[in-house]
Amino acid sequence: MIRDIAHIIHPDIAGRRYIMVLAFKFDESHKNSRSFVVAGWMGEERHWKRVEKRWQKAIAFENKTLPGERKISRYHASHMNANDCEFKGWENESYRKLRFTKKLLKIVGVSQLSAVAIGLDLDAFLKIFPDRDPPDFGIPYVICIRQLMYEIAFAMQEWPEDCRVALVHDHGDWDKLALEGYNQLVDDPEWEHRHRFVSITPLTWKDDVGLQAADLIAYELMRRLDDTLWTGRDIRIPLKAILEMNNHVSGKYLDHGELKSLKQRIFTPSGERDK
Repeated sequence: MIRDIAHIIHPDIAGRRYIMVLAFKFDESHKNSRSFVVAGWMGEERHWKRVEKRWQKAIAFENKTLPGERKISRYHASHMNANDCEFKGWENESYRKLRFTKKLLKIVGVSQLSAVAIGLDLDAFLKIFPDRDPPDFGIPYVICIRQLMYEIAFAMQEWPEDCRVALVHDHGDWDKLALEGYNQLVDDPEWEHRHRFVSITPLTWKDDVGLQAADLIAYELMRRLDDTLWTGRDIRIPLKAILEMNNHVSGKYLDHGELKSLKQRIFTPSGERDK
């Protein structure tokens, strides 16, 4: 898909090279009404291909030793950590859970991909946005996507000017909102980095294995934010392992003040601002 996008943007004319299009594949994770994170991995197509091939091998290896009715179709962070759905019974097989987790952590740890994340305090959000449409967590999702694009654009300053980014996210109920948030930025003539983004595409875990890696980092960073805001627990072992192998992990947290400012600037009609 990324190669196709590159060809559309920059045809392979003799004497000219293809433009480089990085893929940023992201997912969201939230816990109750406390913590919300959107995070993903960004990298070149060749790095993504290596990650996805190794990821599929890790799943296939576990399925070789699982009976037919217990084989897994994919990695799902919250399900595995809760020993639920396809991972039911894994609480009795700690060796399997540890082996599988270590493999996946190493895959992303040495992947040469970069992680970017945006998190927010849902408790603060619900107080600032008591009446919202939609009433679920669609608006936090859009807020995080917009902020992610700012963070990615900042990181892209180290890349050549002709480098672009294609966004890929997990297909769900908020696809339309994600597209609207994306279009608000790329259609803004005053945003100097809008040319860096070429597309946003909703895909399923079946269509894009890389979204499972996005699910992993989104879940771990959500747990880290939740522990920081609410429980006071130390950093979880999986995230610590990733950070020891991969130092290209960055994130931003939107607190009460920033959420209030965003509501004023983005979601309040101009005639009602500062009232």
